[in-house]
Amino acid sequence: MEHAKGKSNNPELLFGQFLVNEKAVNASDVVEALNIQKQRTTQIGQLALKNNMLTMQKIFAILNAQVSSSKRFGEVAVELGYLSKESVDVLLNIQKEGRPPIGEILVEINKLDRNTLENLLKKFRQQTQTS
Repeated sequence: MEHAKGKSNNPELLFGQFLVNEKAVNASDVVEALNIQKQRTTQIGQLALKNNMLTMQKIFAILNAQVSSSKRFGEVAVELGYLSKESVDVLLNIQKEGRPPIGEILVEINKLDRNTLENLLKKFRQQTQTS
């Protein structure tokens, strides 16, 4: 419902910046919503386990290897040969689809009302489609 496409790799951040620019919310509201969104986003390892793509033992091996690395879970899983790049992409898409939209979170925490959100989403979509 809320995932408008823009030029950013993170449409939630782009929409959050738009809301701040429109003075609908302030930057700290967006940061709070992004933190809630992150907490509610299922981690790749959990998704891989749920979808029978990794065992718990392999997840622990990836996490252990990740401790001494600045790499993401999926990168380490590919390096260790536990997942293909394509499997990581599938998991990332599943993760993205399950992520609660930032606008919905802002409504939930009473930083934005539903009608304002819907109107701003329309305006945001129009602007991102023409740019």
